[in-house]
Amino acid sequence: MRKTYSPRGFIEALSAFLIRGSLKLVLKPAFSPRWSIDAQRRWLARLARTTLVPAGVSIEPATVGGVAGEWLRRHETPPVRPGVILYLHGGAYCVGSAHGHRALTSRIALASGLPVFSLEYRLAPEHRFPAAIDDVVAAFCALNEQGPVVIAGDSAGGGLALAAALALRDADAPRPAALVLLSPWVDMTPAGMPDTIPAGEAMLSTDWASACAAHYLGDAPPESPLASPLHTDLRSLPPTLIQAGTDELLHDQAVALHDALEAAGVEVECDITERRWHVFQMHGGALPSADAAIARIARFAHATLAHATPPITTRHEVVILGAGMSGLCMAVQLKRAGINDFVILEKQAGLGGTWWDNTYPGAHVDVPAPAYSFSFAPNPGWSRRFASAPEIQAYMQQVAEKHGLIGHMRLGTRLAEATFDESSGRWQFATERGDALSARFFVCSTGPLSQLRWPDIPGLADFRGKTLHSARWDHSYAMAGKRVAVIGTGSTASQLVPPVAAEAGQLHVFQRTANWVMPRLDRRYTVLDRLLAHLPPYAAAVRAAWVQALELGRRGFDEGTLARKSMLMTAARHRDKQVPDAALRERLTPPYPLGCKRIIYSNDFYPALCRPNVELVTDAITRITPTGVVTADGREREIDTLVCATGFDAVQLLSSLRITGRGGRTLAEAWSDGPAAYQGITVAGFPNMFLMLGPNTATGHTSTLLYIEPEVQHAITCMQAVRTGGRRWIDVRPEVADAWNRDLQQRLGSSVWSQCRSWYRMENGRVIAIFPGFTREYVKAVKKPDLADYTLA
Repeated sequence: MRKTYSPRGFIEALSAFLIRGSLKLVLKPAFSPRWSIDAQRRWLARLARTTLVPAGVSIEPATVGGVAGEWLRRHETPPVRPGVILYLHGGAYCVGSAHGHRALTSRIALASGLPVFSLEYRLAPEHRFPAAIDDVVAAFCALNEQGPVVIAGDSAGGGLALAAALALRDADAPRPAALVLLSPWVDMTPAGMPDTIPAGEAMLSTDWASACAAHYLGDAPPESPLASPLHTDLRSLPPTLIQAGTDELLHDQAVALHDALEAAGVEVECDITERRWHVFQMHGGALPSADAAIARIARFAHATLAHATPPITTRHEVVILGAGMSGLCMAVQLKRAGINDFVILEKQAGLGGTWWDNTYPGAHVDVPAPAYSFSFAPNPGWSRRFASAPEIQAYMQQVAEKHGLIGHMRLGTRLAEATFDESSGRWQFATERGDALSARFFVCSTGPLSQLRWPDIPGLADFRGKTLHSARWDHSYAMAGKRVAVIGTGSTASQLVPPVAAEAGQLHVFQRTANWVMPRLDRRYTVLDRLLAHLPPYAAAVRAAWVQALELGRRGFDEGTLARKSMLMTAARHRDKQVPDAALRERLTPPYPLGCKRIIYSNDFYPALCRPNVELVTDAITRITPTGVVTADGREREIDTLVCATGFDAVQLLSSLRITGRGGRTLAEAWSDGPAAYQGITVAGFPNMFLMLGPNTATGHTSTLLYIEPEVQHAITCMQAVRTGGRRWIDVRPEVADAWNRDLQQRLGSSVWSQCRSWYRMENGRVIAIFPGFTREYVKAVKKPDLADYTLA
């Protein structure tokens, strides 16, 4: 799998310009056969003294397997899983050192949370091929006795890592858990160098590389399998990540290696970053694209170590379930509160929660992006007012990278059960793969949009065509010319229908109930917008303005208000303008009060339904056949593709997980009449457990992040009360929780949300998702908990 990354942004461009110029001035002239190897080493040693190691990383000289090197460790917390990274520096086998690569190795240690051993392998010309390989093998074997090892390296170090893996394979020795190869030099034959040097190459030259190759190889032929591993048998190697830039001498070797590994059946990923030079990752901390590449290294290392590690037992202060918006917010604020011993368990292979799941065409947020970023982490890089799903996921990735959260995550990890132990005041956890964890505090940050909901229609499993759920989109599947059916016309469907309609030969949209649709006041942000967004006062003012504007929308849910009359008029005008056909317009007119279901904001949904290749079907679906969809009138529509835009199950919260509190009572038993929590955060009988975006914390008018931040502050205040007071646990008083929920349901019973069927409410009419008030009311009630509402034991 090969991916291309395109760095963007003014700060990125300016940093890249300055760094590239500095390299051409300071390094490229030194990397020349005109200078002796000793002179080059002395110059690099002087430059190494200017290296800034980020705070939070300790460095310790050591010897492993008889080979010298240095350990780099993040010292705030222990790793969340066993494993180490054995790092091999570049320098064309002749120059370079562990010290000179601290700018990179320290940031890998910081981002991954894993110990990094940077090896001082023997250099040429004093020690020729294969002395360096022998050193790597010796160090690996010693490290591997303690647990799984990822071998990483850049440039010559990347070629050395690959050669060592081949040597271990051929000796039937244990193999590395993975390989990470940055701009690897894997072909030392004359044909391995390009005819012309890329214009953006900032460091290397073919003359220098050829001279160093001669020093290293001595009498060994460059075609030797361990000297030019690109040309040898690459089968049975561990999972491999390759990273390179387009503007470098070794770009073609990186791409060729990816193709060769893929052909050999090796699990391989190849990241190519546009307009970047040789081992640009060395400039992490100054170059955002370098930080992003290092974060991908950390994720890859953790993913491969998870497969290489047998079930483990670990102990933490906090376990966070879910790496979505609320999980990230909790993690950042825990670090700010001085609580660094936490782990984030995420079932998916990447962070993002609903923004990792929902990658369907057209996916975007339905509130303005300035309000959909944390108050402590504004994003000046939004490309438009209503951000797309990839942009939001990228923003979340940036937040995780900036605050050092990647090393706290266990991705691809499903929690099976959580049990509170009253005697110790700790939660005991078990994952599906058999890991055991213990923590004093348990934060459930999965939110209401995590459990997939499939339509309950007979015959769904029998359909022989392609079936897609909006939250599990298959981007490899082409709909061009296909006959497609979309079930659902809610917010998700309104986003994916337009791009699908533009591609499909025929599209049938099955609507159970029409939805209220308002115009989306979207626009693309200009360069000026993004420049101004870098000014904190301006960014804060824009965010505050949108928050207040969204609060005005909340007034539209109350009968008789001016805001409601305005919204009704706007919706009617929008429908009249975009749907000229009176009969179709009638079928698209909602039969329930505005606000009862989530309002759709779209400028292209109605026009898509008016296309000649699109049919809106309002007859009920009776069954699905192997080849089509049958409606109540008996008609069967033949289709090739079935898209279920049916969202998530907000009623059966956390139903896939067994959570047991005090007295052996499970959360399922406590919620037998429906989910309920005090202020949406705590549940009586489940001490030291905190829900993020729990029952009755959803909104129909504003950003969920405005609710997440005070919930996080509430939970951390409760944690600190336990920690500083010498207590074992904190639990909300049952009478307090009951009173809160009785008042809540009384308010909701006379609200607009009680007047129709929606995912906000249960079949018995109880509204379990929405908070009925304004945002400021919730924030004031939640942000500073009254500890008198709780029992501290």
